[in-house]
Amino acid sequence: MIALARKDYRKAEWMFRKILEDDPSLVRVRLELARTLFLAAKDEDADYHFRLAIAQHPPKAVIANIARFREAIRARRAWRFNVNFGIAPDSNINSATDKERVDILGLPFKLDPGARSRTGTGVIAGGDASIRLFRDSELPLYVGIYGRMVRYPDHDFDDIYTGGEVGPEFRLSGGRLRVATTGLERWLGGRRLVTSLGGRLNFDKVIGGEWSLEASLSARHNGYARRSDVDGWDIEAILSANHALSPSALGFAYGSIQRSIAEDPGQSNWQGRVGLGVLKEIGWGLRPQLGLEVGRQVNDAPLALFNGTRRDWRLQVSASIYKRDWNIAGFAPSLRVSYSRCFSTIDLYDQKRLRAEFGIAKAF
Repeated sequence: MIALARKDYRKAEWMFRKILEDDPSLVRVRLELARTLFLAAKDEDADYHFRLAIAQHPPKAVIANIARFREAIRARRAWRFNVNFGIAPDSNINSATDKERVDILGLPFKLDPGARSRTGTGVIAGGDASIRLFRDSELPLYVGIYGRMVRYPDHDFDDIYTGGEVGPEFRLSGGRLRVATTGLERWLGGRRLVTSLGGRLNFDKVIGGEWSLEASLSARHNGYARRSDVDGWDIEAILSANHALSPSALGFAYGSIQRSIAEDPGQSNWQGRVGLGVLKEIGWGLRPQLGLEVGRQVNDAPLALFNGTRRDWRLQVSASIYKRDWNIAGFAPSLRVSYSRCFSTIDLYDQKRLRAEFGIAKAF
């Protein structure tokens, strides 16, 4: 507190964090850490700790004060920048089935080994950046870019994409509504895979300092380089929320529904997914996170080659952990493991995948 009073924010932050490493449940310490981070203009970190602190149900005056801090963070946030690097052992780098045979036109065919799932280890590099121009005006302008690259030794399944969006923001019902033009380009194995262009509405709001809600509606047209049958439109609605469960745990949930309209009716489909997860600070600078997602896809019509309509169930479970006190410039070592399984009525799309990522992550 003396360091904070002297505006030695770096020292105050270090000392508050050391206390929380021993006991993440100390709400007053977490509030003071959040205030220190706010004064040091570390807005994302401050917002994270304000969210956790409110889970202890402090007095109404404290809740109102936290809400004011979080609104101030949202109002003054001018830019953000994140990068990540790592390596990723993967049991299915080409997102293919491990089945030896598939039925085509009612007859069994043996798959070429190159068309079945392959293992490999990729090198990952990615990041995102955004800026809010004219943020003090009545109509701020949001500009965001992002990208990710996964490279493998033989380069046949290198996966690279980059995208961005730009548009004005409106203050609406205590939240922010963004109207943006979007674009994405993706390459697979060094060759262009798809170009997507469209637009997106995004609304986010903090309710009572406790709940963070976000809703979006997007429409984009996909133009594939080598497959005109899957060209078409994707329309998707997403709703997500996060809420502190305790002074050291944060829960989140989301759901979406998507309509894909392709040139081939057999490739047109409805998709839905729901997911939930929790992250918790457990002391010693450790923060594990668990997640679960279930999805469903139902296509409109049979696929000509398979004499059947594709209907999939998808399941994904993930676990990650990082050690916050081993960090350099705010990035800490992390480990993420995920397992996904797709159960499909068409064998070619029946897949499973186990993937790990060793890298660095933003340390809150």
